[in-house]
Amino acid sequence: MNDDSPEKLSDLVRALNLIPYFQAHPGRTLFEASRDLGREPQELMGDLARLHCTGVGASPEELIDLTYSYTNVHVREDQGVGRVLRLTPTEAGTLLLTLEALESTPGLIDASAVESAAAKLRGIMDDKAVAVYDTISEVDPEESAVQQTVAEALQRRRRLRLTYFSASSNASTTRTVDPAQLVVRDGEPYLIAWEEGQGHRTFRLDRMTGVELLDDAAEPHSAELDGREGFGFTHTAKLLLRTDATWLAEYHDITLGRDRGDGWVEAAMPYGSRQWLMRFAIAQGDRLTVVRPSSLAEDVSRRAEAGLKRYDEPTSSGRVTRNTEER
Repeated sequence: MNDDSPEKLSDLVRALNLIPYFQAHPGRTLFEASRDLGREPQELMGDLARLHCTGVGASPEELIDLTYSYTNVHVREDQGVGRVLRLTPTEAGTLLLTLEALESTPGLIDASAVESAAAKLRGIMDDKAVAVYDTISEVDPEESAVQQTVAEALQRRRRLRLTYFSASSNASTTRTVDPAQLVVRDGEPYLIAWEEGQGHRTFRLDRMTGVELLDDAAEPHSAELDGREGFGFTHTAKLLLRTDATWLAEYHDITLGRDRGDGWVEAAMPYGSRQWLMRFAIAQGDRLTVVRPSSLAEDVSRRAEAGLKRYDEPTSSGRVTRNTEER
């Protein structure tokens, strides 16, 4: 199950609600709570055990502190769960900006709920603060149409046909997929869908065009989702970076290692697509060298040599493209 699945979030909210309940009913047993809440005592005991390891941080003073048994529950420190939420102006402004970002993402959430929450925040904020944080959400019509079609496919459990541009292969292909769920990663919405013969694949919505809702029923294989689809890097390449090119680590997921003292620094870079890493290595020219996997290093070398040979090929006019003039 996805770590952020609605089921897990619902379980967490249900467990957190036990804190204000037992604070409002001191001395109440789990059996009495079971009757009030319509849940089994064993379930309540499991939620209390989870709460004992829950908090706003990892240190002991940041955890919820309580003692519990079937006959008594005593909350010593609730970490603010049992109190009314009070926001500072900065926190309220940040939340308003987040809600407005959701407002501009149709199809992902209940727009009316987001608009209602944003209106309530504007109502309690100072007019000057609202003027600073409030924005007018503008939705790209093309992206909106894609998101709404995807949302409809998920709701009606229908198959989709779409054209997708893959950054890893630098090519567009037409796919027929069974939508499983929408997720947001680094501020971008993605569709996780089942593709026959490929398993679950991840599609970034702003790279989708020509999205068509089909009449066929979708078979998304949701039970096989584990929350890591499409976002993890399953391979690591060993590189050598020139010492004057170590700045690449500031812009890419590159971990610098030992400085060899010969003008090169050992480094490692995770990657998901072999084709993407080959293009990346060639684009960097002599700033880096792929060392391992050896097969990848050989492929990069062959492709680079093939590219250089193209400069020696005559053009349609019969001229050689490489500049052979002596300097």
